[in-house]
Amino acid sequence: MSGLLDDVLARLESLTPLLGPCASLDASRPRALLPVELATRLLEGCSEVERARAFAWSLGDVVRALADDFPDNIFWDLDHLAWRMWHAGGPREISSFAHRVMGLCRGFGNKSELRFRYAHDFLYGYDWARWVASEPQTRAGIGPFDVAFFDYLEGRLQTLTELISRDDARYGRLEGKDFRNPFTFRREPREEEHLHRVLAQADLIPVKAWLFEGERRWDLPFTDLRAETAQRLGFSRGASP
Repeated sequence: MSGLLDDVLARLESLTPLLGPCASLDASRPRALLPVELATRLLEGCSEVERARAFAWSLGDVVRALADDFPDNIFWDLDHLAWRMWHAGGPREISSFAHRVMGLCRGFGNKSELRFRYAHDFLYGYDWARWVASEPQTRAGIGPFDVAFFDYLEGRLQTLTELISRDDARYGRLEGKDFRNPFTFRREPREEEHLHRVLAQADLIPVKAWLFEGERRWDLPFTDLRAETAQRLGFSRGASP
């Protein structure tokens, strides 16, 4: 099998420099798994060549989109995202999964009107946990990389874009090269990294994205807890969201 995948694995390996230090929120490892390492582990023992090729190629597409649209991203635990994509189904379903993630990257990232700086809230489940908590009876069984949540994010993207077009008080037009920050705390790289390491140490990350099966929780007010932790660390912007 490995010989049949050499070209797509080489393509994944070529993406490594895009991820910088490739930091992880898992304190037990020195860095996140590289894309080629994720593919190698997930494809071990697989005999489905076309599915394996579709996965490795799609993983590369997703990694490139994340790096392109969130070039300042710090934490790169893609284990659960990759695992979920591998289990999306056959080649067609895997490709569809990847294209939806790529579309979300382009819609929320630094080349969009929204211009969010990091993919952390998506990868580590902050957006997902808040969504599930608002209607747990029908959403508790839906994961952060399931189709139903992608549907929500795509709808949310449209809503926010419309707010920006009206120059909404919270989601208005940005000036220059500013990144969007509707939160009550600063999200410059130094603060962002320190805050999320503290949250990980306190077990306050909604989705443990560094695990293939991605242990996940929604039943704590993770958004509020993060803001409170940021305030305690002195990162507050002193404004209400």
